[in-house]
Amino acid sequence: MMLTSAIFKPGKTMRELLKMKHPARRAILAVGGVGFLYVITSAILAVTGAVPTAPVFFGRDVDNYYFWQMIFVLPMILAGWLGAAGVIRVLERREKDRPGFCGTAALAGVALSSPLFLAWIPSAVEAAFMAFGMGQGEWVGLFSNSGPGQTAYLVFYAAAAALALRNFMLAARLLRNKSGLGAVLAGFAAAAAAIGTYVSFIR
Repeated sequence: MMLTSAIFKPGKTMRELLKMKHPARRAILAVGGVGFLYVITSAILAVTGAVPTAPVFFGRDVDNYYFWQMIFVLPMILAGWLGAAGVIRVLERREKDRPGFCGTAALAGVALSSPLFLAWIPSAVEAAFMAFGMGQGEWVGLFSNSGPGQTAYLVFYAAAAALALRNFMLAARLLRNKSGLGAVLAGFAAAAAAIGTYVSFIR
């Protein structure tokens, strides 16, 4: 399964995609698969009346936040994927033996899938608890004070950010077929774009 491979074997999956004729078609299955998980959890949170526990931006209404996230999260994730691929592409040197945008998008899709999945886990846990009757106040109470719960919650997001940085740097290196400062900078910029999109819109 493409999503499973992208999550657990990103390096191997990237190398295999580069050998395919239409690699982006396979990568979109991984990105879309994770996006669909966000749609499901957003729907559950919307139905149970949950509101975001993190600040929201751009003056959006927290009361209906998850309803709108349910509708827009998949397009937003796909836009973040293509945006990150575009960043790598812009910062790549144009050489004849380098993969085109489809190849870049394929590797960016794999790079994005595993950190997105990791960042999805806390919201999946929240959706499960809310579906079984936990109130919003109880959920907030678990993480409002310093302790194991808050630490574990933050570790998931920190690990997802670190994984995104690592994966995008790997993608940039494979596209260049060598390591170096250019690959590091391209990977860092792409990861920053993806993380920025997530932080701005997804709760």
